[in-house]
Amino acid sequence: MNIHPLTVTVSAPRDIVFNFLADIENLPKWAGAWCERLALQRGRWWALTSEGEQVMDMETSAGTGVIDLRAGVSPERFRLLPIRVVALSTRRTLISFLVIEGADESDTAFARRRERLQTAADGLLKRFGGGEIHSAPQLAELGLN
Repeated sequence: MNIHPLTVTVSAPRDIVFNFLADIENLPKWAGAWCERLALQRGRWWALTSEGEQVMDMETSAGTGVIDLRAGVSPERFRLLPIRVVALSTRRTLISFLVIEGADESDTAFARRRERLQTAADGLLKRFGGGEIHSAPQLAELGLN
């Protein structure tokens, strides 16, 4: 099983970043390469994604900065995208994503999901007025090893 971490720091307060990411209706704004549009239908969120139509849900905790985004062709086939939002200072926030390979997912499909998350991370830097994308060795420099 492949797991790909992606960590971004942005130049914005944690609460602003968390509230933006925790609002499922903002998903097309920050992950538009994957989620083209989103609609509430039959009591569930449905999205037109680059992988086809998918049902989605999200659990959030403002106190801990946890966002668990789940998506799939059905709730029984959800894939989890864990997101963590952590204040580094009053005007600097760390966003951590984990792309987890699905049991039935090909290496090519997993690589495409990683690329789309990279595009989303680039967009978050622009949206929040700067920051940077970190590799695993750079996290030690932040004191987060």
